Amino acid sequence: MEERIIRLPELMMFHQITEVWNESIACFSMDSSMKNISKVPPVLADMFSFILVEEGTARYVLNYKEYTVQGGDLLLFSPSMLVSLVNSSDDFKSRNLMCERSLFEHMLSSNPAYQTYSYYFCRTDTPVVRLERKMQEALRKCMEQIRLSIVDCNVYQKEIIQCLMHACMLLVLEVIEERVSALPQSPGRTETLFHGFISLVVAHYKQEHYINYYAGQLSVSTTYLSRVIRRQTGKTAAYFLTGMLYAEACRLLVRTDYTAQQIAEELNFSDQSAFGKFFKSKAGISPQHYRQKRTNGEKWENGNRQAEDFSAIE
Repeated sequence: MEERIIRLPELMMFHQITEVWNESIACFSMDSSMKNISKVPPVLADMFSFILVEEGTARYVLNYKEYTVQGGDLLLFSPSMLVSLVNSSDDFKSRNLMCERSLFEHMLSSNPAYQTYSYYFCRTDTPVVRLERKMQEALRKCMEQIRLSIVDCNVYQKEIIQCLMHACMLLVLEVIEERVSALPQSPGRTETLFHGFISLVVAHYKQEHYINYYAGQLSVSTTYLSRVIRRQTGKTAAYFLTGMLYAEACRLLVRTDYTAQQIAEELNFSDQSAFGKFFKSKAGISPQHYRQKRTNGEKWENGNRQAEDFSAIE
């Protein structure tokens, strides 16, 4: 089956979910009676998701590997995963927190504590984590507060949601820290080198766009560092560098009134034209068009199937 990419607004529209804030964050309960749950084909969901299973069981296929989950399991999805829900028991129930890719990647890059999240997935491919009951309840309550804050609009809604997202992320990081600590305590040179690369990227990606800077800081050749990154993650250095730049560019376009020229300067592009070419290569549209679409709440059409078309996929 052909792989499809779907973004958060389209997925929420398809499932008729209303607990969505600013087309960027969704938090809702899901069960076996959810609208259209059985019609979604395997998709590359262009978002990050935390799914807390509360009751029952379900079978997911993640990157062609099948997982059976039950109450107390936490699923961690990233945009690189091909995801499908194969089936679920009649009593299946979960709480879902989904975050637009650019916003979540900005969170990862803006807080040093969040580096553990990326590091965990670089050292393990396990997207399902078993939670102790105390942590299950803490996450459930935090997700419910996010959901209520989305539904109940008030003057400080944005600030409240941001604080709650931070709290939820820290809870997830606490769980992940335990798993990372359980991994071998003496990682090999390549793992240490890759972790150093990620730390440097988080600190310098706005100013340093090319691998040669990071190789120099780590006292290795660009060829060797490229090989290490590919071996550890299956991705290139450019994937991490351009991903961070693109996420921050999206945030600045949507969350600030900076001009394209100001954003180009903020992200250390040579000029506005260079920034525009970079952004269009990632988004398929110009920065101005992206800002207009997000401001007006229009649907994306960058080669992606719209939500109303999903029912035609068998």
